[in-house]
Amino acid sequence: MTVHIPLERTATSQEAVDLVVALQRCLNNFHARKEEPAILDGEGSEQLAVLARYLEARRSRATLFGQNLFSDPAWDILLLLYQGELEGKALTLEQLSEKSRLSLSAVVGQVGTMERRGLLGEHHTSPNSRRRRAIRLSPLAMDAMASWLSLAFEGI
Repeated sequence: MTVHIPLERTATSQEAVDLVVALQRCLNNFHARKEEPAILDGEGSEQLAVLARYLEARRSRATLFGQNLFSDPAWDILLLLYQGELEGKALTLEQLSEKSRLSLSAVVGQVGTMERRGLLGEHHTSPNSRRRRAIRLSPLAMDAMASWLSLAFEGI
């Protein structure tokens, strides 16, 4: 899929968002058909150790400066889900709420936004309760998180 916007025409914010979402869906579909590693995938245990240190540093920062000063709930949820993927487990909404120290309603709202953007997949653990559904990252999100971790902590 190639998109070309002439220089004399600028895209509206909504058009830009729509293009990004369409690209994410295309990449998601591509990765769903192929079992390929993340773009910049490093050694799994090495990434897990770096990620664990980063998460602990964020928790310490929240303890020292207060929970709401550095509020970025979507990023915290993505980090926790990526950690879960590296450990081979999916997390429920309740577990995400507990680990991120966010209200369940805040987690549900963030998860809904991430689902619409194609960043999450779902594995049902309890068909009777939406709170007990297990959330996993999509292949697209796994690629993005692995790439970010490799770029952000290269040489550490």
